[in-house]
Amino acid sequence: MNNNPLTVQLQQLCTMLQPLQFGIGGSCLLWQLGLENTPNDIDIVCIEQDFARICQLLQPQFSLQVATAHAEYVSAHFARFSREGWPDIELMAGIAVKQNNAVVSWAFKPQHCHWQDGICWMPPADWLQLYQLFNRPQRVAQLRRYLLQLTLQSLDKG
Repeated sequence: MNNNPLTVQLQQLCTMLQPLQFGIGGSCLLWQLGLENTPNDIDIVCIEQDFARICQLLQPQFSLQVATAHAEYVSAHFARFSREGWPDIELMAGIAVKQNNAVVSWAFKPQHCHWQDGICWMPPADWLQLYQLFNRPQRVAQLRRYLLQLTLQSLDKG
């Protein structure tokens, strides 16, 4: 990952949000891992208690977009922000999905995140779970291959 505009944007966001509990994931994470060439948007997951504060921090610089309700995604909190020259930012907390007439929740664990080059990244294993929950088989396959490769490299070194 070099000093391209997306890196700078992610660093700016993370600096602004640093005292709060959040992590960057989704296609930006896949990009950081070398699995994606062009991220679709910036996915930020946070704890429910920090959602309103993060919205307050983003709103002076980004436009809050009206997000239409989704039949399957029933997270407690979701907001989409946009700004000229930036990918859209999707902020979510209390992630939940309707599956087979039941609601399946996923718990964000900010202690699993790690800081690298000024960016707070979520772990790939968390996004493997989320992509499974979101029924995104192509993304699941990408992350499974990546994690398997990491495991094999680790075994080779051991």
